[in-house]
Amino acid sequence: MNNESTFVYDYDKEADVLYISFSPGEIPTAAVELNENILLRFNRDERRAIGLTLMDFSVLVQLTELGPRNFSLSGLADLEKDWQELVVEIITSPPVNGILKVSSYMPTAAEVVPITWVERPPNPWAV
Repeated sequence: MNNESTFVYDYDKEADVLYISFSPGEIPTAAVELNENILLRFNRDERRAIGLTLMDFSVLVQLTELGPRNFSLSGLADLEKDWQELVVEIITSPPVNGILKVSSYMPTAAEVVPITWVERPPNPWAV
């Protein structure tokens, strides 16, 4: 398992996109759009995260009066059940869970909506 000191952060200020590589140089075997701003890249066979792409990064880490902004993980609904289970396992485990804080809310007693907020990385360039 990689530790945070081996992660590579690449922030494109002009595009406001943060690329995080947990395994620099490794090519992912799959990718899932968790929502319109968050892309997860991973090794499907090893059930292991390779990286995250966070688009509109400054918006994702923006605080509100009540704390971090939360975003629906709407992309999970488009996945088949086995893919959903795999992706949930990956995003709720290290190293992804150090960046994406996953939870859910229930708008009705029968409906569960997965949500996340983005932890600010320790890098000084982060907004």
